[in-house]
Amino acid sequence: MSEETTNILNITSSAENQTEPQYNNLTEEPISSPNNDFEKQHGTMALILLAALFGFQFLILYWKSKHYRSFQAVTLVGLWLIPMYFFGLQAHFWRFLSIWVLYSIANSWVLYLASRKPLDHQTPRLVYKWFSVVYKVSYAIGITGYTIIMLYFFGFVQLFYSGTDGFELGAILLSYGLYFGVLGRDFVEICTDRMASTLGYYNKDGFPRRHLRADICAICGVAASRSNTTNDNEKVDQNHVFQLACKHVFHDECIRGWCLIGKKDICPYCKEKVDLKEFKTNPWDTQQQLYLSLLDGVRYLVVWQPVIFAVVQLAYTLFGLE
Repeated sequence: MSEETTNILNITSSAENQTEPQYNNLTEEPISSPNNDFEKQHGTMALILLAALFGFQFLILYWKSKHYRSFQAVTLVGLWLIPMYFFGLQAHFWRFLSIWVLYSIANSWVLYLASRKPLDHQTPRLVYKWFSVVYKVSYAIGITGYTIIMLYFFGFVQLFYSGTDGFELGAILLSYGLYFGVLGRDFVEICTDRMASTLGYYNKDGFPRRHLRADICAICGVAASRSNTTNDNEKVDQNHVFQLACKHVFHDECIRGWCLIGKKDICPYCKEKVDLKEFKTNPWDTQQQLYLSLLDGVRYLVVWQPVIFAVVQLAYTLFGLE
């Protein structure tokens, strides 16, 4: 009886010795979960996106500092055509496309006037007047849309109206104001450089080709005081003459258009730095300067953000990431 019991115990222990390694192998094998693969994939995608955002920032800044004219041209073309393609042709926003076509026709005519040689003395004022009107209209439309959105955000509109049509209207007005405002800013910058170089009193990369006589406006080439006026019938308003710290005089409309509308902070003749605070005579000029800074940010969002995301999407496709 004891021998049978001993044999049974030996058989049981041998069976246990044979099955224990197999059990250990089963418990020590790593458990592969699909969630771990997705987490690694999402981490890689996030790194690619961050690298693209920071890398493009440095690339854009370097390009802008080394070859500003090509950067300006590419940015303007992208800002002009990308929204038209995606929102006008692809999304079928016919109202936006109609406004874009009318705006492009008017801007093309202004660009034609600004590029003519010889340049008419009234052209700079006409160009600045046109883009000043565009800026003021876009500013008013943008502020109106922003105000409507804020009224919805704080719940004032819901007290009288429960629909969302007003919020959509505010978003549309804000988008129109920002887009056409920044587009006009880029167009007028090109017109400003072209007109000033045509007159000869301004050279972006060197010395002017012409000598500036005293009391002559270097922006339009017309006398800014009666002492240099050869025609007695020519009207010169002394109240609308502005003198910079460098002692060069300009018509008030010309220098305001050059600095505020044309985005220049230097004297067009001697290139001495101009303090833009001298032109902030109205209480709302400070708010308008903040609005101009906002427009510069919109340019990056409209033009370069789609390019960055397209490159990121291409990288995802090449690496097989979904």
